[in-house]
Amino acid sequence: MITRGKFIFYSALPPAIIASLCLTVYLLNANQGTLAQLAEYRLYRVLYALLAGGALAASGCFLQSTLRNPLVDHYILGVGSGALFASYIAIIVYGQVPLLTTVFAVAGGLLALALTILVAERISGSDAAYVLAGIGITSLFSGLSALLSYYAITKYPYAGLMLLGSFTLATRDKLLYALLAYALTYVGFTFLSKRLNALLIGDEYAAQLGVSPRAIRLSASVISGTAASVVVSMFGLVGFVGLVAPHIARFVVKTSDNRVVIPVASVIGALILLVADTFSRLVTTPVIGEVPAGAVVSVFGAPFFTLLVVRRFKRGLI
Repeated sequence: MITRGKFIFYSALPPAIIASLCLTVYLLNANQGTLAQLAEYRLYRVLYALLAGGALAASGCFLQSTLRNPLVDHYILGVGSGALFASYIAIIVYGQVPLLTTVFAVAGGLLALALTILVAERISGSDAAYVLAGIGITSLFSGLSALLSYYAITKYPYAGLMLLGSFTLATRDKLLYALLAYALTYVGFTFLSKRLNALLIGDEYAAQLGVSPRAIRLSASVISGTAASVVVSMFGLVGFVGLVAPHIARFVVKTSDNRVVIPVASVIGALILLVADTFSRLVTTPVIGEVPAGAVVSVFGAPFFTLLVVRRFKRGLI
């Protein structure tokens, strides 16, 4: 039973961590000099990893709950690759203009999500249908993104890093967009978490409770797709955080109640991406050079996804 006190505690946990780091970054901005600039860069990089990880993990919770499918996240459903493709188009046509890149990315991400859902529902609407449809859409937009990356690099030298997701370019101008992505998921959590619990039981039960399944499903999909696309437009394609973090959160809190799972998953996702970026910066850099954080996450996320698919197949759930 989730009491009001527990709900308030879990709700306040993620923004409290983010706010404390934002305050530290703000205070450091008052200082000048090489050491202060280096510290500022490090803190921005930490902050962006936390914000992006928290937003992607919460988006994964929304998508898994609204579609009642534990095998999906923004990466599996093609949102990330669609957003990346649209981001490259914006960069090639207009150069790296953050606002335009973000707008294009959101449009591309939501388009890819809509295509995946339409194809999956046309097949059967099962877990396997969503995975297969997502793989198809992801492959399409990933291939197009790889082709466009050669042209995008001429306009934006860091465009190549976006294929795997990197926080190397932790500049101040990205802060507003990173905060926007996180804020979207947090607002969505505040208004939708209880209603998403009703959807988990079934549409008929949700309707009896006065919850419109179609409206909640549309709202959650748009919020998660938009937040994930904003992250992609700034830092590139980071996969599997939205898939892994919700499962770890459910295991930790021993419940599927989204009022607890979403904030806990948000913290776990933030820490996963922070650890991946720190590993890349401290461990791989002296040996082979800095490896994008998205690549580090995928090394561990892909086997986890395979394990989930195999377990559900053995149980006859696919």
